[in-house]
Amino acid sequence: MSNTHHGRSAERTPVPETRLPASLEALVTLAYQRAIEPTLLRSAAGGDLDAIEAVGRTLASEEGRLLEAVVTTLARTNTRQDVLVGMKLPVLRIAAELAERNALDAYRRLSVDPESQSSTSYHPDLVLVDRARRSAIIIDVKRSLGGYSGGGSLAKLQKRMEAAACVLPEILWRHHQRLAVEAVGIAIIDGARTSADIDDGLWSLSRLDNLLGVRGAGSAAQSAIEAFRSAFKERWLTSLPSTAENAQNVSAPEEPHSPRSTEDQQPRRRGRPAKPQPSAAVKIGFFRPDIERVH
Repeated sequence: MSNTHHGRSAERTPVPETRLPASLEALVTLAYQRAIEPTLLRSAAGGDLDAIEAVGRTLASEEGRLLEAVVTTLARTNTRQDVLVGMKLPVLRIAAELAERNALDAYRRLSVDPESQSSTSYHPDLVLVDRARRSAIIIDVKRSLGGYSGGGSLAKLQKRMEAAACVLPEILWRHHQRLAVEAVGIAIIDGARTSADIDDGLWSLSRLDNLLGVRGAGSAAQSAIEAFRSAFKERWLTSLPSTAENAQNVSAPEEPHSPRSTEDQQPRRRGRPAKPQPSAAVKIGFFRPDIERVH
């Protein structure tokens, strides 16, 4: 049995900046293509409420998958660490009870045999292992923690991660070429978080440099998400004109002119008729912030 230290915050010394713009651009393009279904998008642009709801769900899902892929790609640029994905960590009853009933400091030097019977498991998005420091970080990537605000859902997730951390050292030793770790930290990345504080184990994108050990990782991740949103917004705007034009073609019926009485008619003036005033040219269209105003 190894002595394992668990912690919620995991500071790393940044390594020299390594940018992979081509890789991130490819991920953004892939996410954008998966998120756009032309027929569904046209229906949503036309006001179909079911289509609007479906587009919203798809957009949120693909943005979450993109964020996870971006974080993993950036983490792999740090050659000082191993990046493990697709792991299945058993949540053992004894470890879960320890995490549930005790503060983290009470069992931070404990490692549990992973071969014990388990009915549940936890799938981290990625695990970082620093061989030189003999440390590991279990990371869960969330687009937003808005859905975890009630019912203690966030606390339950953190307890599951802590329980899984108890078995990680033995799993790394037995199934990953004798990887030895003595410290395991857990971190939850919240893509919607604006605070730079990490005392509660929640990390904003702006703190990715420290978490992944890659200088510029935070700004790169934020740029990737913004690129995805901008691409979707542009595609959405191009879907609007067809619907708008159809609506524009439907004009209100003109009210019939009431006949003028002979009393309202003015006598025709004699002499040269007045010249008609030239009509001013008028542009008609949908106002968008990205085009110039019509003067």
